[in-house]
Amino acid sequence: MTFLPSVIPPLRRKPHVTEDEAKLIWAAAKKDHVYLLIKTLWFTGLRISEALALTGDSLVNGGPSSYTLIVHSLKKHRGKKEDTVKPDRLPVQSDFGEELRRYIANNKIRPRQRIFPSVRSTYWRQIQKCARDAGVENWRSVHPHSFRHGFVYYKATQGVHPYILSRLARHEDIRTTLGYYEPSDEDLRKAMEL
Repeated sequence: MTFLPSVIPPLRRKPHVTEDEAKLIWAAAKKDHVYLLIKTLWFTGLRISEALALTGDSLVNGGPSSYTLIVHSLKKHRGKKEDTVKPDRLPVQSDFGEELRRYIANNKIRPRQRIFPSVRSTYWRQIQKCARDAGVENWRSVHPHSFRHGFVYYKATQGVHPYILSRLARHEDIRTTLGYYEPSDEDLRKAMEL
């Protein structure tokens, strides 16, 4: 019997921001709205277009320490007209929700007014500048979507079920979510210790 070697292409490691890097990056932000955008990307996993579409009435207080973001996806959905796509309700951590609520109130952001006033390219540059100022080694590869990948990776390493993670990331196909998470050797080692 002859065995032919299986050729499996190496996985292309998708860049993601670690929790420690995220903290360093938002700490390096000199403007409040940049600081809060970076935290929003990390704590919610929103796409940059979704974060920039947030308005003063996007944050809903559902009671004591319970906040939800109303997220309007600007991504094209297969087979659906844009105006038929319902906004998603994304629960957020209470501390982050409270910080976002204070920012909206202190800056007198009106219900339909955007929370983050600049454009995508400006925030892209600001995030890279913060990463550079924070001393992140690979700061040139840090971009808004790196935080989305970091969000998924972090939640996966904390044991969040892939189906729930797929819903939090608002992916139509769970395979997209699984593609965001590539376990490290340390992750594999920890799994074997269970």
